[in-house]
Amino acid sequence: MQTLGDARAHFWRVIKMAKACEVDLSTALDEDKINIAQYADMITGCQGCTQVARCDRLLAEAAQVDQAPDYCVNRATFGLLRGG
Repeated sequence: MQTLGDARAHFWRVIKMAKACEVDLSTALDEDKINIAQYADMITGCQGCTQVARCDRLLAEAAQVDQAPDYCVNRATFGLLRGG
């Protein structure tokens, strides 16, 4: 079993990836597109990621991306929120 990463660091990583994907998670919560449990699950999923270094490099190099990378556990959620 993999140890989960620091919750605070992954919270900010999820926020940064959402911003890069042009997704506003606060608005998504306000508009009931996701609920707080789903938001927490996004962070927990990110905590279990094995590609943190790749993610951090991507976020440092690109202000915007067309979609989250294929290794991102939140890719589908970001895609739905961006499109919806």
